[in-house]
Amino acid sequence: MPSVGSRNEIFEKFEVNAAMPYWWENTGELILPPGRDLPEDVDVLIVGAGLTGLSAARTLAKAGKQVITLDSGIPGIGASSRNGGMIGGGHRFSINQMQGRYGADMALSVLREAHLDSHSFAMSLMAEEAIECDYSESGRFRALWRSQEYEPVARELESLQKLIPVEAEMLPKNRQHEEVATDIYHGGVVYPRHGGLNPAKWVTGIMQAAIRAGAQIQGNTPVEHIARKRNHWEIKTPRGSINAVSILVATNGYTPSHLNDIKRRLIPVPSYLVATEAIGAEQVRKLFPNQRMIVESRDRHCYYRPSPDGSRIVFGGRAATCAIPFSLAQHQLRGLIEQIFPELKGIGFTHCWTGNTGFTFEFLPNIGQMDGIWHVVGYSGSGNQMAPYLGHKAALQLLGEPEGETAFSKTEFSTRWWHQGTPWFLPFSDLIYRFKDGWNNIRRNV
Repeated sequence: MPSVGSRNEIFEKFEVNAAMPYWWENTGELILPPGRDLPEDVDVLIVGAGLTGLSAARTLAKAGKQVITLDSGIPGIGASSRNGGMIGGGHRFSINQMQGRYGADMALSVLREAHLDSHSFAMSLMAEEAIECDYSESGRFRALWRSQEYEPVARELESLQKLIPVEAEMLPKNRQHEEVATDIYHGGVVYPRHGGLNPAKWVTGIMQAAIRAGAQIQGNTPVEHIARKRNHWEIKTPRGSINAVSILVATNGYTPSHLNDIKRRLIPVPSYLVATEAIGAEQVRKLFPNQRMIVESRDRHCYYRPSPDGSRIVFGGRAATCAIPFSLAQHQLRGLIEQIFPELKGIGFTHCWTGNTGFTFEFLPNIGQMDGIWHVVGYSGSGNQMAPYLGHKAALQLLGEPEGETAFSKTEFSTRWWHQGTPWFLPFSDLIYRFKDGWNNIRRNV
């Protein structure tokens, strides 16, 4: 265990690798594909080489289409390789809310795809392409912040399991040490089929699969302008122009301003993460007896897990809803770790980083077209499983295949009059959330 010292001693103990995700170390380092001359004409041009765009490219290339995927940086450099490395289904709205908004049939389709179909696709993709990404079906524990949440969550789970065969069980507070060594929660839900992976290896593996299928992937090639011609699109980049029959936008929380119709329907919320110093497999096993992924129900939405080698903790959460200095993010996350695990007071960090999640106002992803340009965006924090699946679905729709049908083509994709593309409101929402954090701490045992 680390020794306890002053704040300055703690911050000076390690030279924290700010901005570089822990996942990029060693074989998780991202790969820039070799530069190639851009083609003059393609069937499909995909904007954004993350989990979505690369999965779509793979499906299109396997169907014989000439497809190119362009990214403004290294493919996968966004949230696809920066997230917490958890994979598993879920939904944010209650079943009653979804049924009230979309009707019983569509709500059932959303639940089935979000929990089951997307999981099956991710597992089959991993197996078919032999993607080595440190995947482990370790399960996930959703920890409840307030005691009064337990019964409603139990009823919601019962309703869900009547609709679809989700493997999950409630765990009362007096048994939660079976999953996580803290008394701060009030029981929760165990999802044994969820798991963990190295997201940098996951997105790189999908990229390599797309290249093997015949797709061209090019990094450091931002799309600067898109113009509609008579029977095709003209896409301008710093390296030249490309003509495409179809365009698919897969930029999520990194959508550029020239795609403002899409951008103003998304809220790019940063999530901050740290990796602790190595504390040893024995100590990690004490804190995570079953090596579960842990997520919380409180608004802070902390999520944390053992590293794939079991030697340290990767910890993320809402340090802020807008950009802040990494030193402040570390301070915020340190306080949260010490609140959950007091025995880790004074622990050192080796990495601190951030990535943009892309939220829709409906908290559901969407596939569709705007002015003839296809998009698939808005995973709202569940990208490792949903993004490859919906990238695949979008590709099938572009191909005109009936298998491309998905409930996420029918979800709303709205905006608000006060969101014109630049998320000016995030600093104000941060203040609101900080007030709610204090209030939630006061009411934690209610």
